[in-house]
Amino acid sequence: MKAARRSIAFFSGLLLYCFGAGAAMKYASTGLPRQVYAQLGGRNSLQVMLGEAVAIALILFIVALIWGYLTLRPQRRRHRPYVAWMMSGIGAAWAGWLIFGAFSFALKPRAYSAPLQSLLLSSNAAPLFGALNIFGVVGGVWLAGRLAKRRQEGLPSTRSRRRSEEAAAEAGADSTVSTIAPHSVSPPAN
Repeated sequence: MKAARRSIAFFSGLLLYCFGAGAAMKYASTGLPRQVYAQLGGRNSLQVMLGEAVAIALILFIVALIWGYLTLRPQRRRHRPYVAWMMSGIGAAWAGWLIFGAFSFALKPRAYSAPLQSLLLSSNAAPLFGALNIFGVVGGVWLAGRLAKRRQEGLPSTRSRRRSEEAAAEAGADSTVSTIAPHSVSPPAN
């Protein structure tokens, strides 16, 4: 059962980052109205690109927090939240997207002339597809792991409950009944 929970955490992290990258591309292509871009200095100004990147990273943080908590929350106290397995799934997905982005970047000669700010901040630009997006997803899962750990510590322990029930059953036994067997030898008195 432990292996199943680990696999679920790993593949959930993998799917979370892929979903986040796709959603970030969709949000980045949507954009703001032209009047807003004109007032802020144009679509390619640093203020606009940084604002959009932070907004998308914040949305991904919230999605990752909810997704991660639903995946990692324990049902019993002995079920640990497998945050490291989910983070490794995110890392594997990020590496896959980075490799895909490197090939995509190499196949488009026009991308070489793009400014560095658009390569780092734009969710549509290969090879990074928005550098802040990875921080949003990782931060959301990290916080979800902390919340899941706190929930695990708040759950009642099933093993200690059984031990306390056994102790109560033994204490409730009739004290007049002898527990010494009829043919037992008593210890020597010194």
